[in-house]
Order: sequence, then C-alpha cells, then structure tokens
Amino acid sequence: MKDIPTARAVAAYIESLSPPPGSEEGFKYGDPDAPVEGILVCWMATVAAIEQAAAEGCNLIVCHEDVYFPYAFLDPGLEKHLTWRVNRSRISRFAAHDLTVYRSHCTLDRRFIVEAFPQAIGLENPVIREGYYLIYDVTPVTVLELAANVKSRLGLPAVRVTGDPEALASRIGLPVGGIGLSLNIGFINALLDYGADCLIAGEMDEYAMRFVVDAGAPMIETGHAASENPGLREFHRDLSTRFPDVRVVFHECDRPWLMA
Repeated sequence: MKDIPTARAVAAYIESLSPPPGSEEGFKYGDPDAPVEGILVCWMATVAAIEQAAAEGCNLIVCHEDVYFPYAFLDPGLEKHLTWRVNRSRISRFAAHDLTVYRSHCTLDRRFIVEAFPQAIGLENPVIREGYYLIYDVTPVTVLELAANVKSRLGLPAVRVTGDPEALASRIGLPVGGIGLSLNIGFINALLDYGADCLIAGEMDEYAMRFVVDAGAPMIETGHAASENPGLREFHRDLSTRFPDVRVVFHECDRPWLMA
C-alpha cells in the first residue's frame, strides 16, 4: 500500500533538514493538507515550472526563490501587488491546476546549495568554511582558464568575467546564488578580507562589477539559478528517497536571456 503524504508532511520533513526555517519560508498558495500526488522541485515557480508540474501530475511545487513580486522583504504588502501581470499569471495557473506551493529558501541554502556548488565546479576541501563563507586554495591558474573550466563543468554556453582575465587566481571565494549582487556587497568584501583573489559567483549586477574591478579581484559570473541548480538537484534526489511512493520531478530554470 502506498504511503501518500500531505503537503504539510512534506514541508515538515524539509524544515527538519536544517532548522530553524527562515521567516520567508512556508506555504505561499494552496492547501497544506492536500494529499501529494507528485512534487515538482524548482529554483523559482515560473510559468514554465507551473506548466510542467501540471503536465507531470505534480500538485505540490517546492520552490527556492520568492513566488511573487516584488520581493517580500522589500514590500511585505503583497495584497497591493496581486494585480501585477506577473503575479496574476502565476496565481491563475496555481488555481487552474489546483496546486499547493511551498517555498524553502535558507533551509536549502544551508543543507544543499552551499555544498553542491563548489563540488559542481570541481572545488574540494575549503581552507575556510564559516557559514556561507567558502574559500578554496587552488594551483595558480588564469582567470580565463578558470572561467572555461567552470563553464564546461556547469554545461553553460558562456559565463561573464569581470576584471583582468589574464590575472592568476590561487584563492577562490564563492558568493553563490544572489550573494554576488551589490545588495550583499558586505559579503563580497568579507571574502576579499579572507584573502580571495578571484570570485566565482552566481548572479552579479554592474554595481558589484565596479566594486570588484576597483578592488582588484576578478569575478566569474555563472548565473543565480545556474549556481543553485546543483544543490536543488541534490534536494530533488533526497526527496525522492524520503518519499518513494510519490513522483518527484526536477524543473531546471535555465537562463531567461540569449546571447545576441
């Protein structure tokens, strides 16, 4: 006889992985007590992810990033923004497909994402591991060679390099996910204070690029989702093991832009 959990039971398991859950985590739409027919894991509950969940018989979406815009920490008054086209587009599909949506953010960062990204790009045995601060010593290599290796390992068509591509890198800092954004510039500065001479990041913006150029520390940008998808795949495998009677699907949020 199959053991079919409720969405609340799945959430309880997720929250046990690396407690305590953050204030931004939890159910964002639907019925927490719905029996789970299938689970779709994704970086963000985009329209493409929602449609895949419906097509594959998944009625629970577990996403890593915020479900609605603007980000809740910038403006918690979601009710003022429900008419935004992006929110209407997602909510109407949640309703049409009778979905439940749960967000797991810092829990998955701590338990899977921070560990999986360096493994995915071939870095092992950090010389500094303090929370989200990861530093790796490597045999000196040019930034351009390092970028080519990262691009190959992640299967990306391109990465962006800020700073001197011919500079030698020997101590690598990893601002994974959105930590490479100027919003988190203090984190980037702390990595430099740990002695990092090159950074391999998830997402960057131009403010952060100007910072690292003038700080003399080249940075390689892979992409926010690209840097976190390896950890989310690990999480997908973990859920499949924990709930063997439930279909668990991974949706890869790829880059939303093209090289033109």
